[in-house]
Amino acid sequence: MNSSPMPHSPFDSPMRENGTISGTVQDMHHQPLKDVRVELTNANGVVVNSAYTNVSGNFEFSHVSQGSYTVVATAGLQQSSERVEANAWTNVVAIHMQTAEKPEDGVAGNAISVAQYKVPGKAREEYRKAHEAMEKEKLEEAGKHLARALEIYPNYADALTLRGVLELNQKNPDAAMADLDKAVKADSNYAMASMVMGSALNMQSKFDEAIRALQRGESLAPGYWQAHFEMGKAYIGKGDYPAALSHLQRAQGMAPKEYSLIYLLQAHALLAMKQYPEAMSALQAYLQKEPQGPNRLEAQKMLEKAQAFVAKSSH
Repeated sequence: MNSSPMPHSPFDSPMRENGTISGTVQDMHHQPLKDVRVELTNANGVVVNSAYTNVSGNFEFSHVSQGSYTVVATAGLQQSSERVEANAWTNVVAIHMQTAEKPEDGVAGNAISVAQYKVPGKAREEYRKAHEAMEKEKLEEAGKHLARALEIYPNYADALTLRGVLELNQKNPDAAMADLDKAVKADSNYAMASMVMGSALNMQSKFDEAIRALQRGESLAPGYWQAHFEMGKAYIGKGDYPAALSHLQRAQGMAPKEYSLIYLLQAHALLAMKQYPEAMSALQAYLQKEPQGPNRLEAQKMLEKAQAFVAKSSH
């Protein structure tokens, strides 16, 4: 449905006091694992930084704001994670993982990860500056930093994806799709590129393609509630409301409680299924959380419609 609200930017968590999160990735025999992709996700499940372990299995994330994070290590089809509370100092985490699915050095499946691991430091610094500029809603400044990062390293999947987010915010899904396609090709294991691509395809009403992209992203990173949120939107667009509600329910169980747009999407599906009391509950929950939100007028109209149907059926 074209009236369905769009999600916030996947990169919208505030940055405050900076600290460092460092750690090691080891196998079950405490041997270091190199070239393992490590992602730092915030409390919303959003990737805020990524890196690859060095020959000693070490990784480090700098300029990390205080808060709760999850460090996710991925090697082949294996994935392990640890939660960490970041403060203004150095925070250390150790991750242990099975390695049966980890590609050996020199195998084609590991080539992209190694290429991403070698992203030049100057490109990473430009990406960090772009990320911080977007946090402060300085979108033009963010675009300049991303352009510089991609001049230094054109196949920088994280920068291509973040520029895709910027282009979606500017309602330019075609340009976003071009960057996101490059990002997926540059690093097929980077889940966020597939997630944002699904959002772009939803904006273009290409719902089947969106679902395929989101399923790919969800298979890479099952903990991302955004995949289920966007799949809910796609299934609403297809008119498959039971499937939409199923995904939105999963998103609701994983997303931060303050993310209220899930209720509004649930109401769209419930109204279409003529489940008016349930739609009323979802809309009331949304309006309670967002009494002055940008979608409040739409929600109020939907609520009045649902109330009218309930009143009519009671007579």
